[in-house]
Amino acid sequence: MITRVLRALKVLTPEDFRILAVIERGMIMHLFVPVELISAYAEIPMKKTLKILRRLNELGLVQRQKISYTGYILTSWGYDCLALNALYKSGILSSISVSPIGVGKESDVYIGLTPSNKKVTVKIHRSGRISFRQAKRKRLYLSDKRHISWLYRSRLSAKNEFTALKILHPFSFSVPIPVSWNRHIVVTEYYEGIELFSTPHLENPRETLKKIIEELINIYKKGKIVHGDLSEYNIILLGKNTIEDKEFIIFDWPQWLHSSHPLAKEYFVRDLTNVLKFFKRKYIPTLEIEHEMKNVLDMINNKGE
Repeated sequence: MITRVLRALKVLTPEDFRILAVIERGMIMHLFVPVELISAYAEIPMKKTLKILRRLNELGLVQRQKISYTGYILTSWGYDCLALNALYKSGILSSISVSPIGVGKESDVYIGLTPSNKKVTVKIHRSGRISFRQAKRKRLYLSDKRHISWLYRSRLSAKNEFTALKILHPFSFSVPIPVSWNRHIVVTEYYEGIELFSTPHLENPRETLKKIIEELINIYKKGKIVHGDLSEYNIILLGKNTIEDKEFIIFDWPQWLHSSHPLAKEYFVRDLTNVLKFFKRKYIPTLEIEHEMKNVLDMINNKGE
């Protein structure tokens, strides 16, 4: 729970963070980072290093393992502490909510506050929640990594998402405005609305669908990006007079593909099919999915413009 992380952040010292950071780096090469290496790279005497490690272990920030040697790894809480501390020190965040506003298979989402008391969205990627085999199968950007830790997977997922948002932001598309990124945490502008899947009623569902499709086409043709995992669960409908007068926000971008990728059109079709099926099932029973799909594919292939 983030509560435990927030409590730990209040008592951690610079030396504590130094040791956490050394373990983070050591996990690149070691299954468990040897105590001798931690002491040497943190430049802290062994006796004091052991004392700090015991305390960090009691706080739940590291895990100890004694095999042929004694070593430590970060827990997800320890990694949270490193990322949040960096965002606090850089002036991006001043606080974060205790309870999440959203929990998914691979992320937790919280409301954060900036030093100027502005609300932001804080997304903590948790790629370790699914198995490594599932992660590699789902995420193309992991497919060439044979050995990869949950820590690296989460960081790469966050980096990928932030990269997509930075690419799309100059076009003013209906996607979250990126604020910052550190390790496995992405900070974006905050949007208040309701996810499409739980919307009880739409005044004009055909018009809403049309606008979503138009945005997907623009993102594909101008932004050169395909979402890659789109459904009714990652589209938020906003109220009137919201930020930049956007009507909806498309979020969750870690699986994006460049439009030049060999699988880009296949993923685009899958994204669009998911949205069309949802609207047909819930709002527009007479919707002809194949006809709509053909029209959209003609547009992205520069036909009928």
